Formats: sequence, C-alpha cells, structure tokens
Amino acid sequence: MSDTDTPAPRRMRDGEGVAQFFQVGEETVVRWRNLGYIRAYRLDGRRALQYDLDEIERAFKTQGPRKMRDGRKRGAKGRIVRLIVAEGSDQ
Repeated sequence: MSDTDTPAPRRMRDGEGVAQFFQVGEETVVRWRNLGYIRAYRLDGRRALQYDLDEIERAFKTQGPRKMRDGRKRGAKGRIVRLIVAEGSDQ
C-alpha cells in the first residue's frame, strides 16, 4: 500500500470551532445542521458534537452562497474592526 492510498485525517471541530473557522455565528452552524447541509458526529463518547471542516467546504460548493454564507469570503468591508481610543483623546 502506498502513501497515496491512505485517507487524509479528518479536520474535526466542535460547533464553536467551526463558527470561528468560518467566521459565522454558532447559531449559523446549528441552522446548517438542522437544514441538512452538514452532518454532525459524536466521537469517542464526547458530549459535544463534532463537524468535519472538509465536508463543510464541500457543502459551500454544492449549496451555493444563497443557502450557505462563508464568512471568510466577505472581504474587508464585511469585517468589524474594534478601535480603542485613549481616555482624554480628541477622537
């Protein structure tokens, strides 16, 4: 058996990790699961559900942007920037 025959390890994350990775809210991840766009797994008796990042990437391609929004592709205009202004400053 060659190295090319071995499957790549799954990139699994919990709901919070998926939300951070794709820059969406955790509610969005739950909605995707409830609508059947993605699957959740319970691994090794863990309570937290786990999601395969590669499966979600494939779902973006098959479902399209009208059904599933990838927060990473919003660009600079879609990001929120937090500014900290020093006390006593004119700004």
